[in-house]
Amino acid sequence: MSSQRSSQISRLYRFGIPVFVIWLISWAILSWPGMQDDALIHLRYADNLLRTHHITYDGVHSNYGASSLLYVGLLAFLRIFSHSPNLPRLVSSCAHLLLFAGLVTLFLRFVPAKSNLARLLGLVMLFILVSPSAVRWLDDGMETGIAIIFVALICWTAFSESSRNSITPARYLAFAAIGFLAVLLRIELILLCGIAFAMLIATNLFDPANPSIKDRFSKTLLRSSHLLVGGILALVFIRIEMHFLLPDTALAKSSGIPNLHDAVISTAIVFAGAPIFGAGLFLFWILTFILLLRTDSFSISTLSANSIFPILFAAAALRGQLIQGTRYFAWTFVFSILWNILALGRVSPNQQQKPQKLWAAYGFIAILLLALPYEVKAMYPVLTERADLARKFENQHLEIFQDKRGIALDIGYIGYFSRADICDLGNLVNGRDKARLDLDTRIKMCIAEKPDFLFLSPGVLDQMRQHSSLEDWKACDTFDFRNVSSVDSHHLLVPSANLEACKKATNSISR
Repeated sequence: MSSQRSSQISRLYRFGIPVFVIWLISWAILSWPGMQDDALIHLRYADNLLRTHHITYDGVHSNYGASSLLYVGLLAFLRIFSHSPNLPRLVSSCAHLLLFAGLVTLFLRFVPAKSNLARLLGLVMLFILVSPSAVRWLDDGMETGIAIIFVALICWTAFSESSRNSITPARYLAFAAIGFLAVLLRIELILLCGIAFAMLIATNLFDPANPSIKDRFSKTLLRSSHLLVGGILALVFIRIEMHFLLPDTALAKSSGIPNLHDAVISTAIVFAGAPIFGAGLFLFWILTFILLLRTDSFSISTLSANSIFPILFAAAALRGQLIQGTRYFAWTFVFSILWNILALGRVSPNQQQKPQKLWAAYGFIAILLLALPYEVKAMYPVLTERADLARKFENQHLEIFQDKRGIALDIGYIGYFSRADICDLGNLVNGRDKARLDLDTRIKMCIAEKPDFLFLSPGVLDQMRQHSSLEDWKACDTFDFRNVSSVDSHHLLVPSANLEACKKATNSISR
């Protein structure tokens, strides 16, 4: 019976993986070249890094408004080969495909063929990764897909090293490099490096095969430290180069006031906005954790591996952090899920193959299949209209605003395509002294700089009218940023005297 189930699951992999690849590529093509507004902030930083050799948004003043230094560096390097504004989208889509291929390899090579439950859960993970909401967040021009690749590498490293009693210098350096690059990519991944270190200590220190705790403590400490050492070196590098550990974006997007209520509500909203890659990923993590606990495989390592989301969520609540997308938490679930699947692969087949456990996995697959039509309906307009928005920006001539002063809240597209000097109401790129200012204060400061254009949503324009008359300002064009349940329209406004020139540049004159 067990061999028959193994054969069935192997056939599911042989059939499912080609279907998943075709499905993923189809959605990537459908949504091309749409990307998140923040992706073009990073691309402008990359252009200026290549030109000036330091981190700057406007090309003049150094600032720390990029949330990922490694991603900016990668884009700057790739800029040598391509000057397309769609470069971030290409990088993120390639990372998504690489992540999928890597996990297929992980499940087929490192999960035993007889581990039916673990193999089946691996297939569910692959299903989640090719969902339309996964395309929404992994192919958005940001570093999320690359970050999850590093998360998977850290998980595999910690898991494989937990069963070893020694480490070679080459392996130590390789794992330290993974930790260094991971933290340079996303500073919060230092949490993962620290937890991996604790897990390895807990596993190796109390290994009954070793004779004495005193004899093995120093050796265990040393051979378990590679990821954490690499991560700490990255923190030192960031501190030396940028003078601060946290980027300006972290200050701008947090109030510094603990707020559990808002954290719960915003997390629920972002999970609901990504049915499979948000809520589905969260519930799948809970399922894998429960299934692992029911095999009587509880350990300190298991608890540590599944503590990452609660820790990060608590930190966000304590900082009053804005939670604007499922990408903030997706990597925590991926690490825990992968660890749980790999741990289930070590459990004896008899414990895994209890019918209720396999049926729990099949039941979850059924839930995902039922959710898929809803997700397709919800994500199709988001992905296609974001693609249309990207093409609209690319086909216009917003460079008429180059070196002029503009006010914007979502600065990615307008800042990149205009090359303007942006007064950012979001406080992301105008320096650390601006990052803590409230919106009203920032509006007053930006108005005082006598802007040449505005790129704002109706709500922010209404707030701006409380501080300055906009009667002489006219709409040149409108750009619609599509979300799951709403359209966030941004109006490009200029003084009346410049209206005709602006309309020609944006192809918005009616014919």
